[in-house]
Amino acid sequence: MWIERIAEAMHWEPARLEISWNSVEEELGTALPEDYKKLAETFGKGEFSEFMRILTVDATRQFDLVRIWKTFLDGGPENGPDPAFKPYRMYQPGQRGLIPWAFGEMKCSYFWLAAAEEDPANWTIVTQGDPYPWQEVSMSTSEFVYRVLTDTEFEPFSIARRMPEPDFHPMD
Repeated sequence: MWIERIAEAMHWEPARLEISWNSVEEELGTALPEDYKKLAETFGKGEFSEFMRILTVDATRQFDLVRIWKTFLDGGPENGPDPAFKPYRMYQPGQRGLIPWAFGEMKCSYFWLAAAEEDPANWTIVTQGDPYPWQEVSMSTSEFVYRVLTDTEFEPFSIARRMPEPDFHPMD
């Protein structure tokens, strides 16, 4: 439902991409939220309202979810909180931690607080941006994206006042 609402708000005809999620989930050591996968298949690689870029499977590797996750993971400590993501740490199979799924302007970062033994549909969204500190939000990925783009009351995350006509620009 939320993905259809995003597409309608963007006047977007779904791309219906076929993405091989098995290899991505195998590398991560966990399944990903189904609504996120449908969002990536509907829009592909691109930018929402010149603000939010959703990570996906990206042959150019620029917006590739696994590559960016591994970059963060490789830069962090073996154990304990990561100073760059304190009080959190990057997800590692068998542990609870962050998996990045989008980035935005104004130094905004969006993650799932993931654990392989939990249903990905129930993962909390963890976000940080300028000017707000780490915050946890309990909702689906697609609802969060929709509300960031269209809900003027969804503070401090919303860009709806600044960009009242949301759009999507595909990237090659």
